[in-house]
Amino acid sequence: MEIVKSRYGLDRTVEKIGSDRLRVMGETQFSRQAQNDEGQITMFDFEGGPCLSVGGHVSHSGLQWTIKGIKPEKSKHEGLSECVLTVEAKY
Repeated sequence: MEIVKSRYGLDRTVEKIGSDRLRVMGETQFSRQAQNDEGQITMFDFEGGPCLSVGGHVSHSGLQWTIKGIKPEKSKHEGLSECVLTVEAKY
């Protein structure tokens, strides 16, 4: 697990949960999402960042990963947001 900071200094954790999946979560007042015409989530934005989008990149474990899919998850805790990214290593 790695910790990155939002622009407001809040922790966001990035955790590898499968060979091609990363979970990003953190405390946030709100998050925003965008979807394409087929209803697939294409962007997930935590308050203060990071803003994650399909086709974008995220760093974890010394590698760059290309985001192939985004799935928002319901958190059991108020004020905590999370999403699961389907990713592919960028070599």
